[in-house]
Amino acid sequence: MSLRKVCNELRPLLQTLLRSRAIETQCYVVSAAQTGKHNEQQSSYGHSMVVDPWGAVIAQCSERVDMCFAELDLSYVYQLRELQPIFAQRRSDLYSLHVNEEDDESTPLMFAEYPIAAKSIFHRSALSFAFVTLKPIRNGHVLVCPKRICNHFTDLTDAETADLFIVARKVQKMIETFHNVHSSTICIQDGKKTGQAVKHVHMHIVPQRESDSANFPDNFCHNLEAHDKDPQVQPRSHEEMSAEAALYKEAMKHI
Repeated sequence: MSLRKVCNELRPLLQTLLRSRAIETQCYVVSAAQTGKHNEQQSSYGHSMVVDPWGAVIAQCSERVDMCFAELDLSYVYQLRELQPIFAQRRSDLYSLHVNEEDDESTPLMFAEYPIAAKSIFHRSALSFAFVTLKPIRNGHVLVCPKRICNHFTDLTDAETADLFIVARKVQKMIETFHNVHSSTICIQDGKKTGQAVKHVHMHIVPQRESDSANFPDNFCHNLEAHDKDPQVQPRSHEEMSAEAALYKEAMKHI
């Protein structure tokens, strides 16, 4: 295929590409172009143009030698950037610039009004953290929650929601591998009626073993509430929790 034929087929796309570039950058686009025949196989299209930040062609030359003028109003650029905040209007379910970044591991974090010691936290991301619990319902029971204190699940931002579930997926995989199980109960108690004891959104991840009864997941919330209120269940020591968290922290490196 000759270069001339290729250029001819691309001509209808040039204006669309330039307008798209102006909109996505929210800037004026000044597109210079050559015109004339170079040889038997190549000729230039011409049609220099100026496109405003909204994608409108405000000046354009023909395919001949020509001249055009356009007024570039920078105040219009700023106005459009306020009216068209591209990042604020981005669909979080389709596009995301968020990544799981780790923070300073030496600082404790708050679980509602309760401080969680740094040594009890075995994984941190930009917006979430995972830690061992004070009174686990069974071995391997851990919690994942957002760093920002939120009472209700619907109070989370899209970024916090996505991060919470990404971290929970990693933690579940680690727990199942560590305890050699293939099932887990994952639960969010959201509100007083569900038995939520701490007013901070959190996700329970509990490994489920082959010996568990079939109705274990159905009775989980009831059993968890009864377990927390049982006076015979004593809180674990900081040393015990730190030792467990250290094992999980090392295991997370292989996930």
